[in-house]
Amino acid sequence: MKTLWRSVALTAGGRPGMRLCRSLAAPTGRARLLGQLHAPDVAARSPRVLGVDDFAFRRSRTYGTILLDVETSTPIDLLPDRTSETFAAWLTAHPGAEIICRDRDGGYSRAIKEAAPDAAEVADRWHMLQHLSAAVEETCHQHRACLHKYALDDVDAPAPPTAPPTALLPLMPPLDNIPDTPLMPG
Repeated sequence: MKTLWRSVALTAGGRPGMRLCRSLAAPTGRARLLGQLHAPDVAARSPRVLGVDDFAFRRSRTYGTILLDVETSTPIDLLPDRTSETFAAWLTAHPGAEIICRDRDGGYSRAIKEAAPDAAEVADRWHMLQHLSAAVEETCHQHRACLHKYALDDVDAPAPPTAPPTALLPLMPPLDNIPDTPLMPG
């Protein structure tokens, strides 16, 4: 039973895992599920590509830092806060990161410059897309008057002629010509 609980806890976590166990007729509480998880040993060296981001232990109150091996998509360590001092101490104790993928928080950047100055800093995809989206939205908002003018001008313009399709697909044969044969022999 503990093996099942551990697998569910690894896959689904606390509350969702509890609901899954109930449907599997192996009910348990979320604390027992999470108690099946044990922290993996942290390697002495940092992975070549290290990912760093903050997360909420308790939203709007307590935050921590998660460290990931980006190449294998596996968590490496959790830090108890998101300060640059804590992250710098971790980097000093675990050298070897060549590339550090992070959000745009200045604290992480200070820690990298202090403890791993040779590592290349790159922004992660999620934060890049979030900031790009915000910039596009702000630009559209700033230029909404001229965009609105051009949108109205396009309404009055005649519609461009539609081009015929470039490739035609073969038609399906009529259903009455399909032989009445079973799909599976037997």
